[in-house]
Amino acid sequence: MHKCNLMNRSLLILLICSIFFMSITATASYPKTFTDTQGREITLDKAVERIITRSPDEARIVVALGYGDKLIAGEQATKSCLCPTTFENFTEGCLDCYHTIIDGRMPDLPEISTRYDIYYEKIAALKPDIIFCSSLKDAEAFEDKIGCPVVVLGGQGWNLGDDGYFKSIRVAGEALDVEDKSDELVSFIKGKVDMIKSVTDKIKDEDKPKVYFASRGATKGFYDPVEGRDFTRSEPKYDPLTIAGGVNVASEVNGSSVNIALEQIIAWDPEYILITNGDAGNNTGLDFIKNSPELASINAVENGKVYNCFSPHCRGTPPDRNLLNMIYMAKLFYPEEFKDLDIEKEGNEIFKAFLGVDNVFTEYADYLVWPREYLDSL
Repeated sequence: MHKCNLMNRSLLILLICSIFFMSITATASYPKTFTDTQGREITLDKAVERIITRSPDEARIVVALGYGDKLIAGEQATKSCLCPTTFENFTEGCLDCYHTIIDGRMPDLPEISTRYDIYYEKIAALKPDIIFCSSLKDAEAFEDKIGCPVVVLGGQGWNLGDDGYFKSIRVAGEALDVEDKSDELVSFIKGKVDMIKSVTDKIKDEDKPKVYFASRGATKGFYDPVEGRDFTRSEPKYDPLTIAGGVNVASEVNGSSVNIALEQIIAWDPEYILITNGDAGNNTGLDFIKNSPELASINAVENGKVYNCFSPHCRGTPPDRNLLNMIYMAKLFYPEEFKDLDIEKEGNEIFKAFLGVDNVFTEYADYLVWPREYLDSL
């Protein structure tokens, strides 16, 4: 009887092991073929061990899906954009995050490109198994010069829909054989969106405030002739604002990242003006708009509803900071309806989901100063 029980137990263990290894083989068999966000067919001959990303946005997805230990190089701004810090010197900002993320390798992560240049020879020498990028143009250049599989993720971090950033996350999950993790990340984001929409969807359109969103800030005035962007640059399709229950006054303008005539902004007469500010301790843009004679008659200026908000850009369009904007804007527009919404708690959860590090938002709020001042005023 004893021998029979031992034999049955052994057979059961063998069966469980067989099922386990069969499931691994089924989900990670190679070669494997899938399509990226541009509909390009990609074939991988082996599991990915060495990853290079063209921009911080792709690196952020790689880290969020648990593959940060495979990231061997990235774009110059990856070091300051994933964990928000001062660009290139890393002396202020989310320093605990900076020194912790990707097993503490961020300070020494090789840089293979800048905003303008790509170092193809350096990339080839690193022998990547895969390169993630955001544009078809980059993908074609990488394939021509490097030869390894190149996957276009693309997507804007403020496009919070299945055809937007969610698609980028899912393609990355397929490439890395972590579809379950990509589904979890998408579900996490949708959960935050639904939390806000459960309130704002019930508000009548005519009761929602009109908002002008200065997506590039205002530190250089109304218009920057060098970069072509400052207060008059806006995003006509900015999901965080509309999900938060605001009416984007620029929504009828065609295009993305557009410049708008100052006269048109005045004619729209927004009830709120939101100015992105990622410059630690600097309220130059906010003060300029508040005290501008040209804007003195605008509803938002007259009623003191001109505010800083989080920058939606950082050499890309970081979804974590855009989710922060969604939550922050909702609280600004509807303080009573969202009086129990803990922005600091939500912010730390969002950064943890993408970066795997605790208390990043707390560091970020202290670093920027204005978020901490806003939180202290509540």
